[in-house]
Amino acid sequence: MKKLMTTIIILNLGLASTVSANPITWDVDSGSAICSGGVGNSCVFNENGHALMARAYSTTNNSGSGVFEKATLTAWSGGLGVKNPDQNNENSSPHHALDDDGRDELIVFENSDPGFSFTGFEIGWRHNDSDLSVWIGSLTAGYDFTGVRFSDLSGLGFTNSYYGNVPINTLNSLDQVPGNYLIIAPASDSNSEYVKISQISGELPNRVSEPNILMLFVISWLSLWISRKRIVAGNAVCSL
Repeated sequence: MKKLMTTIIILNLGLASTVSANPITWDVDSGSAICSGGVGNSCVFNENGHALMARAYSTTNNSGSGVFEKATLTAWSGGLGVKNPDQNNENSSPHHALDDDGRDELIVFENSDPGFSFTGFEIGWRHNDSDLSVWIGSLTAGYDFTGVRFSDLSGLGFTNSYYGNVPINTLNSLDQVPGNYLIIAPASDSNSEYVKISQISGELPNRVSEPNILMLFVISWLSLWISRKRIVAGNAVCSL
């Protein structure tokens, strides 16, 4: 009986372990981008049927205190950049990147898979400096950040992390805080930052297949039935 119960427990644990994390990575550069055009546009990236959407905003200044307004997201060979709404000098290097020259710029990534967690990011290009601030949080799908400030993000439930002197083509691990939004922006300091975001990674929970769900139910019922039989048998022996 003990051996049978041990086998049942092992089977339950084995099936439960199938609900594990499934890593996924999107290359967010010009080769994989499907982008709409104009100010307030978006780019969508697909990997194994899972979509990641990106949008761009910029502020009215570069002091870290301006309100967000819609900008143009651009995809280059080295990754994603941002054009300010006025697009002044935004087609020339290094201003075509995600930067804080004149205005603070930010890229918002959104994933709608239930239970998803952002786990890392990479930059594929940098100029001058590459200190970055990162926020992770959960909001309704398609949330419009227009009018929001960086100082408002914590009140919206976002957690913030700082990454100094980020190297290119190197994974920067994120704290696995659950959230469907990832925001990346140049850190607010005295240096000018110019980067292009080239990769975003995350983890999706695996789903237990229908046969495994049925097997879990059968095993759980069998475990309960055996336990009840042992209790009944024990009571019968005691009554004798």
